[in-house]
Amino acid sequence: MSSIIIQCPNCYVKNRIPSARIGGIAKCGACGRTFRAENPLPKCQLCHKSISGGVKLSNSLSVHQACLEAHQNRISDIKNKLNGHEAEIRSIQFNIDSRDSLGFKLVAFFREPKIEFTELQTSLAREESAFSQAKKSLTIMESKISSIYDYFLTYPPDWDKRKKTVIQRDGKMCDKCRSSLILHLHHLKPLSKGGSNKVQNLKLLCENCHSKEHGGRDFSSQHEDHETAFSKRVSNIHHAIDHRKKIKFGYKKPTDKGYKQRTVSSLKMENMDHYIDDGSTLCVRGYCELRKAERVFALKRMRGLKVI
Repeated sequence: MSSIIIQCPNCYVKNRIPSARIGGIAKCGACGRTFRAENPLPKCQLCHKSISGGVKLSNSLSVHQACLEAHQNRISDIKNKLNGHEAEIRSIQFNIDSRDSLGFKLVAFFREPKIEFTELQTSLAREESAFSQAKKSLTIMESKISSIYDYFLTYPPDWDKRKKTVIQRDGKMCDKCRSSLILHLHHLKPLSKGGSNKVQNLKLLCENCHSKEHGGRDFSSQHEDHETAFSKRVSNIHHAIDHRKKIKFGYKKPTDKGYKQRTVSSLKMENMDHYIDDGSTLCVRGYCELRKAERVFALKRMRGLKVI
């Protein structure tokens, strides 16, 4: 039977776990404490190889920074090629349309070998085919990276493109007051509550209505590529996971009157499905020193998180 070496998150001693028990509960042979036997490292969402660190996403997954940049550069290269093909197609088409003109005849007379109409048609077909292939590649590449941007913890690089798509869908006006002045994109369901950057989760709000939705927050000098408070919280938790550190935070359940201090180790990020409605919430699973047991904590109910 195959097995996987997994380090105990409590005492950090390596244990050999049978593959059939991966995903369940295992008992450490050194300290005797139980832990969830998960695969050691998650997979990059672009190259599908093991990843430690990288760019964290709101669905608890990750992508290598190098993979993300390589994908973005590839898209940029394809766009440049498309521009080149378009320019060449326009040039060839102009020559074809002008073949009976005096200027074209003069050019053909002095050029060796002479420009032939069939050669122009062949060149045009070749450029159009290359353009079509590049366009297909671009569509595939953009679709793949868009699925990554859907779960960016900060405003994704294609935020303006998503805004244009929402404008095409809903019109250029505020969803609440119908104003068309200073429009912002707003998440219907916040990232902290299982929302995403998908177009279905976005709507247009004017600056005033957007501020009211966020309890009076000032959006007048909004930079839509800055790190959010939620993204900082996720980054800090992943830092604690990668460096085997503990986190300390105030936590308030819906039934609690106030926040209770929690210190948690043996951390793992995961999305938990809602019990009452659709969707999920980003959570951290770990050993709670207050309860002396493994517990799951929703990031949206934390405050004052510190890595210790």
